[in-house]
Amino acid sequence: MDWAKRTDDQLFIGTEEQPGSQQAYSRDMEVRRRQYVLELKASSAQIEAAEAQIRAADATVETAKWTKISAIAVAITVIITGLSVMLQVLTLPIPGMG
Repeated sequence: MDWAKRTDDQLFIGTEEQPGSQQAYSRDMEVRRRQYVLELKASSAQIEAAEAQIRAADATVETAKWTKISAIAVAITVIITGLSVMLQVLTLPIPGMG
């Protein structure tokens, strides 16, 4: 009996092998092989998820850097605009003074 060709249901349900027999051993080895494959796939998925989280965190840091630079640029623009308005007010002719 080739356990590798059996479905999961056939492998886990309705087994009537004699404990300690060659069939029981073969079935047990197939169960362990499938469990190993599933654990390997799960580990790979977890590693990929962790790598995606690292990339997302890096992107967040990069976005924060540009947001900070943008805020500084806006502050500089506000200061320059304020100084410009002040200079314009100071250079306005005062009625009756000339």
